[in-house]
Amino acid sequence: MWFEGISGQTGLGRTAKGGNTTEGLNDRLLSAEREAGFHERDMSAFERERIDLEHRVNRMEAELDSLRKRRLEAYARWWNARDDRDRARHVCRRIRRKIDKARRRGDGE
Repeated sequence: MWFEGISGQTGLGRTAKGGNTTEGLNDRLLSAEREAGFHERDMSAFERERIDLEHRVNRMEAELDSLRKRRLEAYARWWNARDDRDRARHVCRRIRRKIDKARRRGDGE
């Protein structure tokens, strides 16, 4: 367990053997407070790092969203260009057929 109780204490500041434990308790208190301060500083550093990472993640997610939209728009432009090409090819085929038909009848010579 992370918390150690004060063992052997029978009264306020006195042990069963009659010795004064106030100095020992003060030393333990100072040590525990010092350790708590170290952890507090670590926590502050970790919190700053977490906040920085959160901001970076938010920026990257926004950029990813923007890139996904651009990808969809690029695909839509490609799709429309393909449709336009297919329509133009269809028109070319129809005109060629008319030319071929006219040649067969002798109109083009």
